[in-house]
Amino acid sequence: MANKKLVPKYLLRDPLFWSVLLLNLLIVYLYGDDAIYNYNIILAQSIQTFAYAVAHYILLKNTPIKYTIKKIRLNRTRKKSDKNRKSFGTYIEKDETGNWVYTTIFFILLCFFTVFLTAIVLVINRVTHNNTFVFQTSDFYPAIWAVSNAIFYYKNNKARLTYSNASPRELVAVPFFKLYIPMFMMLSGYTLVMKVIGDIVSFILSNPKYWTSSTDKDA
Repeated sequence: MANKKLVPKYLLRDPLFWSVLLLNLLIVYLYGDDAIYNYNIILAQSIQTFAYAVAHYILLKNTPIKYTIKKIRLNRTRKKSDKNRKSFGTYIEKDETGNWVYTTIFFILLCFFTVFLTAIVLVINRVTHNNTFVFQTSDFYPAIWAVSNAIFYYKNNKARLTYSNASPRELVAVPFFKLYIPMFMMLSGYTLVMKVIGDIVSFILSNPKYWTSSTDKDA
């Protein structure tokens, strides 16, 4: 980002940015007055993180990042009805979809951090509520909103990454920066403040469409 500048109009025109901002304001409204509900804030962030991670996993699995052609052979098994040898082993060209290497790496990291987040949520909940698991009705609201944002995230990034020749950094490293940095910031003790700041700042920094450079302008 050193050679790039934030373009406010790209940021302000993105419905997903406003949805993320409003989700954080909802969480401030629900839990801002009660410090004891820090567990619920962490739970909301965990659900949001997991939803985004699943969306990104499906994105890597289904999206052709590079424009490559894969040849697929038809009629693999010779049948008695195949009198003409030319009909056996016919090839067609088909787009290569997804990248199994990046998908596998992301899936392993997704599983590891999902277990990690679940352990944190359970421990904090048991300590806060005397070994009883508490889930409020109001916790459903940010959870549903977070899942909806993940769907929009998938659609936006599918259009952006298709045939983009994106690097491993953009496909694996940057998404994890966006997803998990807010969680680690929240463990500092200022749960609500760090959740809001970490969520919004990491969202802006991890979206390349909000940033431009002199090279992009020339292009």
